[in-house]
Amino acid sequence: MLTAEQVIKEIYLLPMEERKKIARHIIEFGIRNFHNDVPEILDVEAWQSEIASKPFNLKQASEYLGISTVTLRRWIKAGRISAYKIGRAYSLDVSTLKNFKKKNLS
Repeated sequence: MLTAEQVIKEIYLLPMEERKKIARHIIEFGIRNFHNDVPEILDVEAWQSEIASKPFNLKQASEYLGISTVTLRRWIKAGRISAYKIGRAYSLDVSTLKNFKKKNLS
C-alpha cells in the first residue's frame, strides 16, 4: 500500500494540468465520495489557508499566473509585482499573486 508521502511525490511528478485536475476534484468532491467508510479527513478551508500561507517559488508563481519565468522576473524587476529575494531565489506570497491575477490577468 502506498503512503501519503509516496502519493504526494508521484503527484508532483505529473504535469501541472494533471495536478490542477486532482486539486479541483478534491476541492469539489472531497474524499468521501470514493469510499463511504472513509472519514472526512480534508478540511478544505484549513487546507486552502495552509496552501496560501506557503509562498510560491518563481516557477510555481509563473505557472499559476500562466506566464513564463522570464516574464515574471521582468515584472518583479519593474515593480509590477512584489516578491522577496532569498539568496538567488524569489519567493512570492500566494495572496498577492491571487490579487494580482484577479486585477491584471482576468
